[in-house]
Amino acid sequence: MKSLLLVAIGGVAGTLVRFGLSNVIPDDRNGTLAANLLGVALASALLVLMERRGVTELRHLLLPGFCAGMTTFSAVTVQVVEPISGGFLFLIENIVLSLLIVLLVLPVSRKLIPVRG
Repeated sequence: MKSLLLVAIGGVAGTLVRFGLSNVIPDDRNGTLAANLLGVALASALLVLMERRGVTELRHLLLPGFCAGMTTFSAVTVQVVEPISGGFLFLIENIVLSLLIVLLVLPVSRKLIPVRG
């Protein structure tokens, strides 16, 4: 029950951040891309932090809660089937850029976040 509550609280917070991003970046396509890339970067750094510091209590709050609430795969899916919103190229852009973010953020996080000893 505690995990469910943590995921719910994190999801609400992530959704509110996503809503705030949509006000800052009103263009659906660019707002979705920004939210997804920010979420991937944050999730990558948080994974390293949790791995290095042994933080498991906040995992549900931060990953399936906050990061999942902020990122918007459903929006990507809709924008892929609407050519005016980017079409299939938008899906490829999301995947490639997300993978590049992970490839950049993981090694940097591993260098910057020390192992708790």
